[in-house]
Amino acid sequence: MELTERLIRHVADSAWGTRQFTLANGQTVDFGSDGQHFPRISFVDVLRDEFGIDVFNSPIEDISAKLKEHNLEVEKQDNRNRGLDKLWKKYRKSLVGPAFLIDIPTFMQPLAKVQVGRPELTEQFNLVFGGSEMCKAFSELNDPIDQLNRFTEQQAMRDAGDDEAQMLDIDYVEALEYAMPPACGFGWSERVFWVLEGVTAREGVPFPQLRSEYDDVTRGIYPHINLK
Repeated sequence: MELTERLIRHVADSAWGTRQFTLANGQTVDFGSDGQHFPRISFVDVLRDEFGIDVFNSPIEDISAKLKEHNLEVEKQDNRNRGLDKLWKKYRKSLVGPAFLIDIPTFMQPLAKVQVGRPELTEQFNLVFGGSEMCKAFSELNDPIDQLNRFTEQQAMRDAGDDEAQMLDIDYVEALEYAMPPACGFGWSERVFWVLEGVTAREGVPFPQLRSEYDDVTRGIYPHINLK
């Protein structure tokens, strides 16, 4: 997180000569002085303090009731993940930032390692400003058993109608079986700079089509998984 703070300040200084920006939505973002840390915002705390929701124990009925109370769409196939995400985005919309979102539940992030001593939460942070998440970073999950279990849970949600759930990527799991060194992922896109410039843009990212057939070796490794 400290590296991200230094990085965005360096870019702001070098490209624009200022750390204060007025965004198209009317919000003013100030990236502050060197050594000044952005606030840390806990996903768990936000849902509890702002909406009275326990992310681990509140039933879907309570979450759906909160969605209705705040005039948020309640879909036919809403699950806990999507409901919690909608409530967070409701709060995020008014968040000027910059701030770091932390304490994201493991069941909402299938690709990140868990926190040491707190397996219900992931080692992840998202940079938030201007009401949007502009950067995501996390420790990459390199345990193939854990990864397969999470993919299986995500695929079940997808089969139930959640289009945003992760697809089961058995090729990735098989690759992890051969070992993967400790790694972290960090990503932000041109969108960060479009926002700071006040430019409207539509970005298209092509993804290659996943293969639809699996060989006998892969099926033999995972006989208990229904590979379609």
